[in-house]
Amino acid sequence: MASQGDDYGVCGDEEVTPVSRGKAYGIEVLGRLRKYKGITAVVSYTFVGSEFTDIKGEFVPSAWDNRHLFTITATRNLKRNWDVGFKWRYIGGAPYTPWDTERSAIKTVWDVKGMGCLDYSKFNMERLTAFNQLDIRVDKSWYLNKWSLMFYFDIQNVDNFKADVRDLLVRVEDTNGNPLTDPTDPNKYLLKTVKSNLSTIIPTFGIMIEF
Repeated sequence: MASQGDDYGVCGDEEVTPVSRGKAYGIEVLGRLRKYKGITAVVSYTFVGSEFTDIKGEFVPSAWDNRHLFTITATRNLKRNWDVGFKWRYIGGAPYTPWDTERSAIKTVWDVKGMGCLDYSKFNMERLTAFNQLDIRVDKSWYLNKWSLMFYFDIQNVDNFKADVRDLLVRVEDTNGNPLTDPTDPNKYLLKTVKSNLSTIIPTFGIMIEF
């Protein structure tokens, strides 16, 4: 439950016991460049490991075991109160648990949860691909006697990087939206996996007034 944060569900009334052991370890390095030829920059790298023991007493990755996190942020001051900057970040692939397709296909099981079941014998044994994102921003400021005006234009995920997420497990349906039965077993639904990724370019324009 702790490994899943707030993204866990409850089915049944099994006793929850604190019998697992966990460990976390890592190191962080940060460097800062201040006002060098109008450039301010921050570079940081973090290596982090997060594990806990499974039912066999063996250590397995937790949901937070991304391993590598790298960030670069830089801003350049230009003439006439213009500023340009960017932020690039890299996050190692998060571990995830694959679907138990055999168990998920059982009609009584699917009908209870309304979704597939994870194969907890392979808990967090697979990883998503690493994630990276580039954001850029332009600012323009005006400083008056008693107040200041600033506008900015920001674009997140400039390179339109497609974030990897776990494939969806869904029932195969007919043209009317009715689930199909597995032709080899009347007690099971016919299931399929659907590739899924997230990709969004987000432009933002804003105005700030300070008195």
